Amino acid sequence: MRKLFLPGFGASGRHYARGLRPGWRALDPPDFHTTDGMFSAYQRWAGMELQRSDEPAWLAGHSLGGALALVAAVAHPTQVARLTLISPAGLPLCKPIAASLALFGKQLALRRYRLRHVAADAGRAVVAPRATLRLARAVRGLDLSAEMRKLRELRMPIEVVGCATDTLVTPGHCRTAADLLGAEYRELDLPGGHMWMLEAWPQLARLL
Repeated sequence: MRKLFLPGFGASGRHYARGLRPGWRALDPPDFHTTDGMFSAYQRWAGMELQRSDEPAWLAGHSLGGALALVAAVAHPTQVARLTLISPAGLPLCKPIAASLALFGKQLALRRYRLRHVAADAGRAVVAPRATLRLARAVRGLDLSAEMRKLRELRMPIEVVGCATDTLVTPGHCRTAADLLGAEYRELDLPGGHMWMLEAWPQLARLL
């Protein structure tokens, strides 16, 4: 079984490499300029990646990656054997974009990210600021509740993972998603909020 991991907003697969067990492959989403920041373009990309092989896949994703894993499973259910959705986007969010940026700046100052990775990914946002903002707004208002109900009918093995300190995709959001999906729900009590894995890579590995 293939094991594919879809990164969160604006991140490349290398950000998550420390938390992936052998056999997992983290995908690199297309950049903002190429997609013009359209969620539908990322949705098509995820579907194309899934269809590169006829072998069923275990899809895992964080944040935006979780939403993309979800829609890919709805579109190609016979090619997905299992889903692990970590603080997945897919229901409307309340936290302002400015507050999320402020938290990112704080985490950057605390050296929670590898700077060379941040520099590379930030460069993609800088050259396409309008597309970056367009995607951020789309993800913030995303409502995949209908798709979640479709997956529930398919009885696919799904796990939703929330974090008690996450103020972006809150535990409440994650529990609602799990209910709509008919999924197993697990809540972690870890510091770090939405990006808890930056301080707990072994915990991420244990989920996969």
